Amino acid sequence: MAEPGGGRRDRGEGGDPACRLSQVCPECGFLDDGEPPEVCPRCGAVIAEDGPVAG
Repeated sequence: MAEPGGGRRDRGEGGDPACRLSQVCPECGFLDDGEPPEVCPRCGAVIAEDGPVAG
């Protein structure tokens, strides 16, 4: 794939996982870059182990 400036991007590069839903707070939308948290560091909402649970 061509990049601006004539360079090419290496197809071996990794990107974000296909689904990062378990890292998103259902209350405020905060996205944690580390391990999925149990409690949102921004608003304190509980985040379930199998993904976020609203309410």
